[in-house]
Amino acid sequence: MNRSLLASAVVLSSYCSAVLSQDLPGLKVVLLAEQPFVSAIGEVSFKLLLDAQQDVTIPADLMSGIQLDVKLGDQFGPLIRDSGKGSPVAVAAGTKIERRIKLPVSRLCPNGPGPTGKIVLQWPSINGGNCVLTVAADCSKIALDDLDLEKTRVVLVTNFGTITLGFYPKKAPESVKNFVKLAKEGFYDGTKFHRVIRNFMVQGGDPNTKDDSKLATWGQGGPGYNIKGEVNDTAHSRGVISMANSGSPDTAGSQFFLCHRDAAHLNKGYTAFGAIEDGGGLDVLDAIANVRCAGVEGSRPLSPVLLLQAILLPAMKQK
Repeated sequence: MNRSLLASAVVLSSYCSAVLSQDLPGLKVVLLAEQPFVSAIGEVSFKLLLDAQQDVTIPADLMSGIQLDVKLGDQFGPLIRDSGKGSPVAVAAGTKIERRIKLPVSRLCPNGPGPTGKIVLQWPSINGGNCVLTVAADCSKIALDDLDLEKTRVVLVTNFGTITLGFYPKKAPESVKNFVKLAKEGFYDGTKFHRVIRNFMVQGGDPNTKDDSKLATWGQGGPGYNIKGEVNDTAHSRGVISMANSGSPDTAGSQFFLCHRDAAHLNKGYTAFGAIEDGGGLDVLDAIANVRCAGVEGSRPLSPVLLLQAILLPAMKQK
């Protein structure tokens, strides 16, 4: 996917109009994709927000059904029609209702997301009932050796926003390949950033963090193997991604960290293998780094910092 196109798609993904419905005067409707960047093999979660500006009767379809017109790029997609249950509901002015709707992405684009990945959704005849999201193609069957790792990207979808990573395979080829492999397999999906130190770094990639009952072991998990360290001349500057380890570069596995600020003292002991792209989420890194923390080190977030998905944007080698 073209980088400028990706950037514009992510910006569009965060847009959602909120105006009075023409068909239902007095009712403000907002449709919002909670994860504006999703994988074709995953599911998408929406919020449907209903705000009664005056006494109004809300149709059953808005209360419990799903009515979506889908547009894939410039092409019209499926019409989703799940009728609501029960009768229309009369509500008083000032009533606010929030619904959560989940759908498999395959229902929105059964034949794939198309070349741009952009999907426009519209709740028919409801102003404000529209949003845009970006869908990444299913990469599960792509061979790692067929990827151009210098042009391949991984998007980290967090509950604070998205971060787009580019890689340095000439500096750390096995570290890049390992991270891309784990992202492609969904290894990172549902993990947490378990260690956050403002003005230093934020760390994630531990599968133990998927289970809150394993809190005592957070920071100790991995993929079941170690990779050889590839310490190089890439400086640990703001936005750089590097492999976490247990005291030597050869003990890295799946855990990684993103430098919040320059950290030159890490240069000789850790493998830096990529960085956040320009415009690719340094503001999200800042937001994560500024969460309130506690614990012995003062680095455990008090509210979860979720890595919802690590989505691969493949670039194939030219044959």
